[in-house]
Amino acid sequence: MGNRWFGDSRGASIVELAFALPILMMLLVGMVSAGIAYNNQLALTHAAREAGRYGATLPVNPGTMDDWLATVVNQTVADATGTLDTGVPGRYVCVAYVHPNGTAAGDQTTRRTLTTGGLQASESGLQCFTDERPDSERRVQVVVERNSEFSVVFFSSDLSLDAEAVNRFEAALGS
Repeated sequence: MGNRWFGDSRGASIVELAFALPILMMLLVGMVSAGIAYNNQLALTHAAREAGRYGATLPVNPGTMDDWLATVVNQTVADATGTLDTGVPGRYVCVAYVHPNGTAAGDQTTRRTLTTGGLQASESGLQCFTDERPDSERRVQVVVERNSEFSVVFFSSDLSLDAEAVNRFEAALGS
């Protein structure tokens, strides 16, 4: 029997749970959603670094720049562990071989991009982004982007995740 001053308190815990449960669920869903977005960002960073390193050690043969760029783009997607697969919203990959002082046809700045719509043609003379490296330095640039969603039950926001890497080119030109 309940206290005559405070009445019966048997249902109070259920009422307290009813107030606290939605807040706890929002926190839980928000933490999971933020964890997924963070994991996607880590995968993009890893893909950019690994693909940049791969491209920096992959020899370029004059006349096969398109094939070289496509190989590095494909490696970038493979290194992203599913976060840049076909159908991923906002997918963008840019790989550039940068050598503004190059004189041979296969040794000049060229980039290739991959978007949600598919592989784009190579574009001569264009970099993926402006870096602070000297023009005389041959290098590989990699940029990756994708969209992700952050959701907390009643609130959601679209995020644009990206990563970039620059590696000094170490491989010798092929013949």
